Amino acid sequence: MSLKFIAWKGAFAVGIVSFALGFTAPVAANNVTLRPSQPTHYLYTPMARVNPPGHLVLGFHEISYAMPGRLQVQASIMDNIGRTCLAAKYGFADNLSFGGGLATTLVNIGYHGIPPGDARLGLFLTYGLAERQDFSMAITPHTQIGSHISMGIDFGMRLTPTDFWSFIWEIGSSVDVTDPMLYLYTIGGLRIHPPKVPILFIDVGVSASEFRVDDFRPRARAYIDIMVCFITG
Repeated sequence: MSLKFIAWKGAFAVGIVSFALGFTAPVAANNVTLRPSQPTHYLYTPMARVNPPGHLVLGFHEISYAMPGRLQVQASIMDNIGRTCLAAKYGFADNLSFGGGLATTLVNIGYHGIPPGDARLGLFLTYGLAERQDFSMAITPHTQIGSHISMGIDFGMRLTPTDFWSFIWEIGSSVDVTDPMLYLYTIGGLRIHPPKVPILFIDVGVSASEFRVDDFRPRARAYIDIMVCFITG
């Protein structure tokens, strides 16, 4: 990986953090009570829905802001959501959305999705098979186009027995056209949502890093995310 690309990634990460601080600092200074919102992803897989305008999500895996016209811009500092680190997502309907943008990884923990430094165009389509308050699941075909062309499909589901926690599970696959071998990953975890702090979400889980099916050596690694989700307007 070139020093120029590392510098670009560092500058981008600093820009995202500055963007987040620019939204939250005036609110904190004025002691304003924030109205809660929700994340628009499972763990790595995007949900089909797009948040209403003015909803902001700030986390390690999802930073998103919803604009009018069913459009949402989003970024991922760690690993990626929808195999992209910087994207726009458009909601055709409550259960169908399309996203596209830069497919790479800013901060990689283990291996999932696009290798760091291998920047491509990433596209994904998410179809919601179910979307209720206590249960949802979605399927996401995706492709990445650049020095390599790859495609695959991811599946995510969320089960919410109580307002305090949800169980999330995913499984995903990808195939590189230049190396036609199937890669798989899977992950399971909990999303904690403290009722006394409704804007806070904490994800913890364990994943099997993406591995080749003909070389079955998945490596377990921890997953963690801390998010604040609120309405800015």
